[in-house]
Amino acid sequence: MKPNSPQRLRAFALSLPETEEGVACEGTALEKRTIKVRKKAFVFIGKSDLMFKLRESLAKASAIANEQPDLVKVGATGWVTVKFEGSAPVSLRILESWIEESYRLFSGESSTPKDKTKSTKRKAT
Repeated sequence: MKPNSPQRLRAFALSLPETEEGVACEGTALEKRTIKVRKKAFVFIGKSDLMFKLRESLAKASAIANEQPDLVKVGATGWVTVKFEGSAPVSLRILESWIEESYRLFSGESSTPKDKTKSTKRKAT
């Protein structure tokens, strides 16, 4: 994956309606940026990985995890972790669609609005 991938994926997640940024496990080795919708974290972005929850795309993510278990892991409850190191097991376009799917699961939206200018985005500082 390209070195700027975490920043690009963070920006993409924050572009979704009603999102805000936070921090989980601040000051520890596990520290990750969180992107939340309606106070529920749908994406965790660390220095070396990205984590989100899937439902519809879980089978595809599981297939990739079976092929590249060092780079992609699928948990029992649908949480998927993708490492930024090594060769890219998943394209940025697919990761963005998976982030959007995770967003929909936590926002209660059946689909993401295409016109994001109506968003009332809040960002934590």
